[in-house]
Amino acid sequence: MKSIRDIYKIGKGPSSSHTMGPERAARLFLDRYAQATSFQVTLYGSLSKTGVGHGTDRVIREVLSPTPTEIIFSQDELQGSHPNTLDFIATKDGVELGRLRVESIGGGDIRLPGKRDSHSEEVYIEHSFAEIADFCKWRYIHTLSEYVELNEGSEIWDFLMDVWQTMKQAIADGLAAEGVLPGGLNVQRKAKFLLEQEPEEKHPGLLEFQRIAAYAYAVAEQNADNGTIVTAPTCGACGVLPAVLKYAQDTKGFSDMDIAQALAAAGIIGSLTKRNASISGAECGCQAEIGTACSMAAAALAELYGQDLDQVEYAAEVAM
Repeated sequence: MKSIRDIYKIGKGPSSSHTMGPERAARLFLDRYAQATSFQVTLYGSLSKTGVGHGTDRVIREVLSPTPTEIIFSQDELQGSHPNTLDFIATKDGVELGRLRVESIGGGDIRLPGKRDSHSEEVYIEHSFAEIADFCKWRYIHTLSEYVELNEGSEIWDFLMDVWQTMKQAIADGLAAEGVLPGGLNVQRKAKFLLEQEPEEKHPGLLEFQRIAAYAYAVAEQNADNGTIVTAPTCGACGVLPAVLKYAQDTKGFSDMDIAQALAAAGIIGSLTKRNASISGAECGCQAEIGTACSMAAAALAELYGQDLDQVEYAAEVAM
């Protein structure tokens, strides 16, 4: 099973394949040709057909800014290439410096045709929760966060703290924003409005739901507006986990490190689902995305409240 870093990717919404992948590709190319005075980027296949609606061109220009960048939405069919393919060309004073073809293969991952996938190595030997539970009992490991640190090393906590700070910032930015979301459907932002509503009945359950929903809306709306979010496990389901964890921290006083450990547990559930089933909405519908997000949130809460591994597994299964 791969690292939980593969589940939590920080980048621009609203699509891991149409914005996160192209964003990573643009940063890679910019690193190679930072001295360029102009760029040309050609989008093919799905990126060309739906790139405007997803904001693909917007994300690429933002990364390559302030260097002038021409975006071409090509109708050419590339035989034998991935549907989400980009061609980059860098020039300096009219002279070509170099070019690069990149494929956005989904999940925020990119691939250079003909190059070996450097992200293919597995970090975890265990491939099911049963195997993980057996291993943990044998090693006297009581939590998934301990299991994660054993396999990923202590540096995983710096990564997960960055993930959590990004999630919190997405909530804050989403709650502060108003107006219409891009895309042409004239959808109004609702997070701030929802949080500020005063329900006639001050029922604790209703107030709790209102606040958590406002947090989830805030992240989802940032995702829709090409804002920076974290896949958890996807862009489309990115609001669930941060909303639940932010409410838990607000009301119970959990530290950021507590939340990082909860994210570790949630990452294991997301990774298991991705390996053994699917987190792709295109493959398995909304349940693959939002169902997995709910399972991850349940596992995170179980970790926060000190539940044993059997209870963590049960919570994740029920939430799914």
